[in-house]
Amino acid sequence: MKRIVTLIAGMLMAVIGSQAAAANCGTPANVNTLASEIAAGLNASRRANGQSELVFNRQLGRAAMVHACDMTVNNFFDHRGSDGSNSQARVQKTGYNDCIVAENLAWGYPQSEQIINGWMKSPGHRRNMLHPRIEEFGIGITEGPKGPYWVLVVGKSC
Repeated sequence: MKRIVTLIAGMLMAVIGSQAAAANCGTPANVNTLASEIAAGLNASRRANGQSELVFNRQLGRAAMVHACDMTVNNFFDHRGSDGSNSQARVQKTGYNDCIVAENLAWGYPQSEQIINGWMKSPGHRRNMLHPRIEEFGIGITEGPKGPYWVLVVGKSC
């Protein structure tokens, strides 16, 4: 598991490096740790509920980061992007051929365990995280003026 978390953190930094600079948005100083904690919490929740673990997907991570940056730079919080896009359009723009895609958002919470616990207590967010057919995930985390923006994109490619 530690190897997978390290791999996720490395891939997240590659995604962040290219997307955050382009969008002029920043990430929390401990973004690698936060992303690893979200990934671990997501997969622990899935295991505890009889579902298989998800693997990190760079394209889903890019879509998550683009949306987190959009919300940060344009100061809003919504599943609809400032350009009118939805999560499926953002995922497809990365080249990901989705059969299933879902998105969870959170804002302002400083700790990853707050995010996982909150999402698991929300029926819609929980359904996204535990969907039996999804196989992959991506994470975007940016630093907003009133706390982090968190985006989790889950999916299954066709």
